[in-house]
Amino acid sequence: MDTHLKHFLALMHELQKIDSDFPLHYAICMVEISANEGLSLTELSLKTGLSLSTVSRIVGALSDSRQKGQPYNLVTVMISKQEKRRKEIFLTEKGKTLINSISSIMAA
Repeated sequence: MDTHLKHFLALMHELQKIDSDFPLHYAICMVEISANEGLSLTELSLKTGLSLSTVSRIVGALSDSRQKGQPYNLVTVMISKQEKRRKEIFLTEKGKTLINSISSIMAA
């Protein structure tokens, strides 16, 4: 098997550790949040090309308010200190651990 495919497969297995049905859109959002901690829901929507309502639902699931099933607790949402209507997204320690695992797989 090609090395790139092995890395990709290892990455998929890493995501399955979180949830066997972990959606690809969630992984894309996780990487964007990691690269731009503190971004808003609107900014995440623009960066991912996903609708604001979809991003809001994904961030809810990645944080502590998943509609169906256990929340992932990979990100936390905080109200901006400068702009009270702005919600900023940050990785939790669990989220940072996941991103570090993904980075290690990709660097191998």
